[in-house]
Amino acid sequence: MMQAPADNHKPGFWSSAFWPYRHTTAPLPWLTRPGIALIVLLFIAPFWLVEVPPLIDIPGHMGAAAIEAAGPNSPLEKYFSYRWVFTLNIGDGVLMKLIGLPFGVLAAGWWSTVLATALYTGGCLAVIRAVNPRGGYGAGWALVYVFSFPLLTGFLNYILATGLSLIAFAVSVRLEAHPNRRAAVLIVLQPVAMLCHAIGGLTLALLVMANAFGREVDALPPGWWRPSRFRASLTAHDWRAALQRLAVLLWPLVATVVTIVLWKLLSPPPARSFNFWRWTEKEWYLLLTLRDQSMVLDYVTTIACYSLIALGWLIGGRWTWARLLPGLTILIEFILIPSDINGSNFVDVRLLPVACMLLLGLMDWSRARPRVAWAVAYSGMVLLAVRLVVTAASFADYADDFRTQLAALQHIERGSRVLAFVEHSCLDVQWRNTRRDHLASLASIYRQAWVNDNWAVPGLHMVVPRFRPGRNFSADPSEFVWSPRCGGGRLRSVDSALKYAPIERVDYVWLIDTGLPQRPDPRLQLVWQSGRSMLFAVRPLAIPNWQPRGL
Repeated sequence: MMQAPADNHKPGFWSSAFWPYRHTTAPLPWLTRPGIALIVLLFIAPFWLVEVPPLIDIPGHMGAAAIEAAGPNSPLEKYFSYRWVFTLNIGDGVLMKLIGLPFGVLAAGWWSTVLATALYTGGCLAVIRAVNPRGGYGAGWALVYVFSFPLLTGFLNYILATGLSLIAFAVSVRLEAHPNRRAAVLIVLQPVAMLCHAIGGLTLALLVMANAFGREVDALPPGWWRPSRFRASLTAHDWRAALQRLAVLLWPLVATVVTIVLWKLLSPPPARSFNFWRWTEKEWYLLLTLRDQSMVLDYVTTIACYSLIALGWLIGGRWTWARLLPGLTILIEFILIPSDINGSNFVDVRLLPVACMLLLGLMDWSRARPRVAWAVAYSGMVLLAVRLVVTAASFADYADDFRTQLAALQHIERGSRVLAFVEHSCLDVQWRNTRRDHLASLASIYRQAWVNDNWAVPGLHMVVPRFRPGRNFSADPSEFVWSPRCGGGRLRSVDSALKYAPIERVDYVWLIDTGLPQRPDPRLQLVWQSGRSMLFAVRPLAIPNWQPRGL
């Protein structure tokens, strides 16, 4: 399964551990610069169908950007404050600030998402081009993991950081013949990636280390792992030269250590410092990481990708240690890292798509039979094309649904206080996610309104609610309610949420896809309805004057 690198290196200090990728032949068509540019354009094409990217967390990011951009005359000023702090989670805030100043918050949210997706896609292909240019027939399979759990959930900071890390890693490989330029690139980009997101930024250091150590293992004499040759191989190896090479490659990674130390010294202490390992969640996301529109398509894709990773060697796929260890290291990190860290959830399962992406893209098919290699390439591209078409069609559907839901905002007065509840979709109800979880945050953009949907974890987020109508109704996740079919009916329903909600302290109650409450509240007057979504105006001692259509 493991394969020694070809002996086409330069002599001297830069030995075979450094030169397995300096090929004279051109890379595969989809790994050329025009090919990469075309593929990136195809991946961002679905976003041209929407105004608000239909990724779960993106409306929340846009709502936070609206609060940051609110001027002294904005009603948002009396409801929220925005405090910039030194934390490893500010990529979206900085990017939206830079784009939003000339173009506005809506454009900032859209362009930030498009740029993050482009970096993520281009980074994947750049790594394959740099590390596996002749054998990257699995690039199509690797790209399947771009539109996977982290991106579809809208983890914008993580996607930005991971995209930067992938590109920086690819550049570092290409610049190995120029150590000073390579070190400068790594020293500059490591803090930038870390400031975008800690886990996504840490990926850069892990990839550089894994690739460097992998190449040293590849440089050992053939058959070193056999018991009969193990001691002799280790004795014959020039360990001093190996340590020198590792020192040259790894010393720029001190920038990551410095960034972490500064974060610990300068960042305010997190309000939630508990770390949790959710092993059942890790197991589930082996199947759920490609969850999108069709259960059948997603399961078939998942099984096919795992099969290619595990069994590709049977049909000619090979790895060197330098190509295997980057993906394997991220996979081990996924297994070992806590699921929740300092109030940030789903930290571990964001890593699984990156691990699969690297394992698929860096498997070398250059020595497989040509028909097999091209069969792997074409089947991956066909599967990728099908999934991209499904994704684009879903974006159009989400755009229509978002327009329908956001019509409620036309009935909300500017500067109002809106208590929102949205039905959080679960697998017991449907495979396809509605992606409406943080749609209510857009009320802060369109109507300059207070809404209980913002992220407000001290030390992690920069939005600080000033108006707190109730102890548990001022920030995320107070907006979530569940269908009676979720969790056997034991989870929070819209009726239980309304029972304890501080209705008398807000102006509107916005129910997004929750259906009609079973117990009407006489303070609520229906002003808008579309299907299972309703907007109520709060009227003290109002006469019950609402009868949803169709009843």
